Amino acid sequence: MKNHTHNRPVKTMTAAVLGSALLLSASAPFAFAAEAGQSPAAAPVAVVAQANGAVQMTTTVIKKSTDQLETDLEIPVLKGMKDAAYQNALNANIAARAKAAADAIAKQAADDYAANDGSYAFRPYGVTVKAELISNGSAAANGVLSFRVLTYTYTGGAHGGTLAETYNVRNEAKATPIKLKDLFGANYKSVVNRAVQAEMNARPDDFFADQFKSIADNQAFYIKNGVAYVIFQQYEIAPYAAGMPEVAVAIPDGGAAVPAGAVKLPVVANGQNVKAVLYAAPGDTVMAPLRSVASALGYTVSYDARTHQTKATKGNDWAKVTANLNRYGFKDMAPFTLGAAPATRNGTLYVPLDFFARVLHADLAYTKQAIILTSAPAN
Repeated sequence: MKNHTHNRPVKTMTAAVLGSALLLSASAPFAFAAEAGQSPAAAPVAVVAQANGAVQMTTTVIKKSTDQLETDLEIPVLKGMKDAAYQNALNANIAARAKAAADAIAKQAADDYAANDGSYAFRPYGVTVKAELISNGSAAANGVLSFRVLTYTYTGGAHGGTLAETYNVRNEAKATPIKLKDLFGANYKSVVNRAVQAEMNARPDDFFADQFKSIADNQAFYIKNGVAYVIFQQYEIAPYAAGMPEVAVAIPDGGAAVPAGAVKLPVVANGQNVKAVLYAAPGDTVMAPLRSVASALGYTVSYDARTHQTKATKGNDWAKVTANLNRYGFKDMAPFTLGAAPATRNGTLYVPLDFFARVLHADLAYTKQAIILTSAPAN
């Protein structure tokens, strides 16, 4: 999927026009504006193969070129959801939004083309719609269906602009939308805001200074492998050259509830009883000693006094952490935040218990008797 990134802002269709154009009813008819005597080409094209228990995404492709407008739409069509009625309504809503975006640009192009007095060469405006299926709603994806739709519009100048819309749904017999509140609880804004601020503090040159206050009620995000990726629109918190920044926030235990009194449970890693005293950090994040648990999972743990980083290594797999810095990553993956930063307590470095699942990719389970971690094989 193409990412439209350029170096400086120019004239684009206003957010107000595009935003209002996208607020159509899902029952709106699916039709695209066309000049007299011209019809857009449309054909369904499969882009995602059927997987066991997975939702399938195909696209309806509409391409059209005139002196006024270049149209390139790949409108997603979902198949295989467990809730057929929800699927039909969702497909209709997405189609209506694509229609609204195309119609708005077509009208603007026609008006500006007619108003041109010949003093400048009119460059055709453009609208492009692309979609990406991220989590397919299968059992392997924990029943999470997550995808995003990017709408790119060009109305003259050096470049256009892109708007990201995301869709997150539980693929069940009665499908329901997934919201950030569902993933991070009633204080979800505080949780995500801390993660965003931590990312901005780590890379201050990439963001506007003092621009970010809080995520919006309808903040765009997608879900992949137990991590929520919060998306900011162009210019929202960073210059145009930065594109659409994403901040990754690990979902606590991948969405599984942590039982009350978990800090009192013994830890078993790869069948071994681990000598580990747990504690709860602010926000009730369960913290566990990195060295003893990672060692039981087969990792070698070392400390680099020069960089002040602690590294866990197993085969070709590795992860680095820094005390008091809430940034976690596996190998060369983009770093994300967890419920708390690594912390030193009584001379021992602690990390959130979720670190072993979200970063080291161990399976994490709770029973009444113990916290059980099982490591994945090294790559």
